[in-house]
Amino acid sequence: MSRLLYLNASPRGPMSAAAQAADVVLGALNPTVEVDRIDLFDAELPDVTLEVTAAKIKNFMSMPLEDEEAKQWAEVTRLVDQFLSADYYLMGIPMWNFHIPYRLKHYIDAINHPGLTFTRDADGPRGLASGKALLVYARGGDYSPKDGQPDPLDFQSTYMKAWLASIGITDVQEILVQNTLMGPDAATSAVAGVEQELKAFAGSLD
Repeated sequence: MSRLLYLNASPRGPMSAAAQAADVVLGALNPTVEVDRIDLFDAELPDVTLEVTAAKIKNFMSMPLEDEEAKQWAEVTRLVDQFLSADYYLMGIPMWNFHIPYRLKHYIDAINHPGLTFTRDADGPRGLASGKALLVYARGGDYSPKDGQPDPLDFQSTYMKAWLASIGITDVQEILVQNTLMGPDAATSAVAGVEQELKAFAGSLD
């Protein structure tokens, strides 16, 4: 049985267009795919403290940790183990101020450490994760690529793809749920417009 990790980066529950789109994927999955869900606005994420930053360096250099460092580092490694154990990733990401919500950035900062999600050797940096990811971006307006170039205000796509590539995940598909603020039925219409793409991704997982 394969595992999919679903990161919901919206606090809006069923009103979220990103969550509605993710639900289409989840509803179309093969029964053999096990889903592990993290609602980032409800999750208890470890803070990046002095102890965590010290533990990060000591862990990478194979140095012993102080008791409080070890305690806080265990919360980090628990989250990393959960992330790395997935075969597939589904991320529902609303656009906030042209970027990602701060709770998703908190999650990334909590798990992104040398020796855990990436490393560096004689050949340079190398990601330690693998798998296939679908990023569902919900936007109030239209931030599609223009003339073959990324929209200059779209900092979601460039950041997320760069981060995922840095930890070893390069099989990334992006689906845009856009113009969600254009009237009361806009979000429903936007999700319906990409429904077949969402189901196709779900059908590609086994």
